[in-house]
Amino acid sequence: MGEVALTINVMPEDMEKFEGIKQAIADKMKNNMGGLVKRLNIGEKDIAFGMKAIVASIVIPDGEGGADKVEEKLKGIEHVSSVEVVGMDRL
Repeated sequence: MGEVALTINVMPEDMEKFEGIKQAIADKMKNNMGGLVKRLNIGEKDIAFGMKAIVASIVIPDGEGGADKVEEKLKGIEHVSSVEVVGMDRL
């Protein structure tokens, strides 16, 4: 079985919680996914008017429902406004 690289934009509710959300993403993806996440890189990009998005690059095994599980975990993080998968590439 191969792997899939996901690129996911995570928008915070407000910028005051930005660093806390980044840490929560790292904790959830590394510790609470049952080994599903093989690699994780967390970055950020400017949106507008001082707002930033958290950009998570996540590698998971290619299998049914893996991307949905990751997306649901990210949506469950406190102070997250929205989660959008913007890229999915088979490795």
